[in-house]
Amino acid sequence: MSLYCPSAFRAEAGYAARVLADNPLATLITPAADEPWISHVVLLPDPQHPDCLLGHLARANPHAGVLFAQDSVAVFAGAHGYVSPRWYVSDGMVPTWNYRVAHAHGRAEPVDGAQLGELLSQLARHFEGPDGWSTDAMPPAAMAAMQRGIVGFRLRVARWEVKAKLSQNRLPQDRQGVIQSLEEGDEAARQLAAAMPRP
Repeated sequence: MSLYCPSAFRAEAGYAARVLADNPLATLITPAADEPWISHVVLLPDPQHPDCLLGHLARANPHAGVLFAQDSVAVFAGAHGYVSPRWYVSDGMVPTWNYRVAHAHGRAEPVDGAQLGELLSQLARHFEGPDGWSTDAMPPAAMAAMQRGIVGFRLRVARWEVKAKLSQNRLPQDRQGVIQSLEEGDEAARQLAAAMPRP
């Protein structure tokens, strides 16, 4: 599984961190005999292993049964939005969609025991902040039951494919027109404008 990416839109692997910051909800795809398994999971960088991502699946999800047997790809979508031909200075332009996306290719390995507890604590800290809800607030029996219901994993990323389709192939004045129009839009449009390279 590879990503179509013209050279104008190719981004360095380090750019993936910005895409993950936009949206840690990944589409996780693992090949299987009949058709690939696809699940939507939150993946966060592993603080102990720089080239890894941490996540978990429901144990009842059959995807968990094939996850460790072959490579998977996790697809992260960043800021994205519609671009109107009206926003360009140049004539003869067509509608398009600008976006940022990162694909993490690698093999998952199990995370269990104390490491699974730390994975769940990390998720809580990431989204709740230092003063929010913590897994420490859970009774031990409830925490144990939650851990029995999930399969934790570490995705060891062998390679990143990162694409930033942000009007880099357009004239500077056309790209500036897109940025200005997006800045006048809603919050999602303004996020996309902020991601675009300035002329």
